[in-house]
Amino acid sequence: MEMGGGRSQSTLDAISISAQGLCRRIIFPESNDARVQEAIQAVINEGSCQPVVLKSEEGLPEACEIFTEHPEYSHWHNLAKRQLLNLNPHKQWTSVDAENQLQNPLLLAALLVSVGYVDGGVAGSIATTAEVVRAGIRGIGLAKGSTLVSSCFLMLHDYRVMTFGDCGVNPQPSAEQLASIAIDSANTHQILTSQKPSVALISFSTLGSAEHPDVVKVRQATAKVQNLMPSLNVCGELQVDAALIPDVAEEKAPESDVAGRANVLIFPDLSSGNSAYKLVERLGGCQAIGPILQGLACPWMDLSRGCKSDDIVVAAMIASVLSNTTN
Repeated sequence: MEMGGGRSQSTLDAISISAQGLCRRIIFPESNDARVQEAIQAVINEGSCQPVVLKSEEGLPEACEIFTEHPEYSHWHNLAKRQLLNLNPHKQWTSVDAENQLQNPLLLAALLVSVGYVDGGVAGSIATTAEVVRAGIRGIGLAKGSTLVSSCFLMLHDYRVMTFGDCGVNPQPSAEQLASIAIDSANTHQILTSQKPSVALISFSTLGSAEHPDVVKVRQATAKVQNLMPSLNVCGELQVDAALIPDVAEEKAPESDVAGRANVLIFPDLSSGNSAYKLVERLGGCQAIGPILQGLACPWMDLSRGCKSDDIVVAAMIASVLSNTTN
């Protein structure tokens, strides 16, 4: 991960300083991956978290805590098994079934987050997003009041810091789901950047310039956000240029407090969100941090399977910072 200058570096520096101050325990269930081992050594050197792995692996730094060697391993393992049964009563698993489920390292790690053995987890360098999300839902569960797991990316540029959602989980969110994504992404943005969120729900229409069922969905989602979070600065539907460019906003949406000043963009579907963040990253010179999973009761970070060790370090730092708001 190449670090940009200016605002990008200052944002990452602030996240790093916060993580170092918290010194959270973060679990890495894919510790056989050389990139994860390199990241574990880096977080030890930087003091950005206390790394924990499930079992001993060749190449692991000596200072890394190993769950299977913990003096109270049996106690925590049994707590994890009971938590699995509590969180998934519809599965009707027996004790033996639950024990078999704990052979899945992602699920066991998520359960250890849930029961408080660690403060957060980072996975996905080997596993797919679907596998990471499934482990999070089964092992951690949804946050109070949440009905949806979604994701966002922190987009860092020299002169601007933004959050894009959802770019990795929900292909065709409903109006209700889009509202949830908007609220969670705004909250993530404020926690990680200390900026007041200004949320634009993106469309190919700006405040009635076009009519289509997809536009109606965005309008309905905006109304739901305004009803649920009346203090949140939100506007929709807005085209991207109206959301970002003051001159365009003055022409297309002169009455909007968000238009031209948005720092959180909510896309109407996964195709547009995923494409947007990759275009801005590859052609616009932004650094994309994420995906950051939202809606779970505890921090549970997903990685791209093409990630570098630096990406894993940043994910661990973000998990640490987010744990300060959930634990």
